[in-house]
Amino acid sequence: MNLFALRKQLDKVLYPIVSRIAKLPLHANDWTLLGAFVGLFCGLLFLYGLWWPGLALLVARGLIDHIDGFVARNFDQRSTFGAVMDDVTDRWVLGIIYAGACVNLSYDFPHVLIVLGFGITGSLSNVIAKLSVYAESQQDIFREEGKIGHPIDVVGLFGSAEFLIYFGMGVLFTAILGDQRPLLAGVWAVAIMSHLSLFQRVIFTWKRYRHVDPAALLTQQEEPATES
Repeated sequence: MNLFALRKQLDKVLYPIVSRIAKLPLHANDWTLLGAFVGLFCGLLFLYGLWWPGLALLVARGLIDHIDGFVARNFDQRSTFGAVMDDVTDRWVLGIIYAGACVNLSYDFPHVLIVLGFGITGSLSNVIAKLSVYAESQQDIFREEGKIGHPIDVVGLFGSAEFLIYFGMGVLFTAILGDQRPLLAGVWAVAIMSHLSLFQRVIFTWKRYRHVDPAALLTQQEEPATES
């Protein structure tokens, strides 16, 4: 299980802050775009080894990621476009941030460029696995407040929140100690845990759907309409 399962509890903790900031005259999609720019600058700061400012923007970007969803849900600004762009922006931003730090580390630890490839591939594959299950298992899809949900959301030991923890803790201790090795450990943790999580999601999908024929399900759904 990942921290996605605790999202409601986290939302309650952040509610006093998020609800106040959400009153600013910005559309939910504007917050998403702002989060993209903040993430881009965060990646640039990490690229140049500016760990404390980068860490501040990393935390700010995580907060903005909560604000855009809060505004969309509570101010009647939900849209399919907004939901898609939120997901796309999240993955793009995390990739930029991770890449900026990895390139900086690669000057002293050249192997990190290979770790960068594994980390980004593992993270993206986790998302692809989830979206593929969404697309192929419509019978299990549910919606809560407009958000698509599925049991696979909480499968695996890695998600966006875990990325921020592994990576963020590495940045924090690197900034405190003036030593790149904590961040190096965080970068490795993202690469390893994302692949472990991917394996868990593949196993989950195999157990749940190995005997499910999507074509047969479609036929069953169409039969009543044909008979009438």
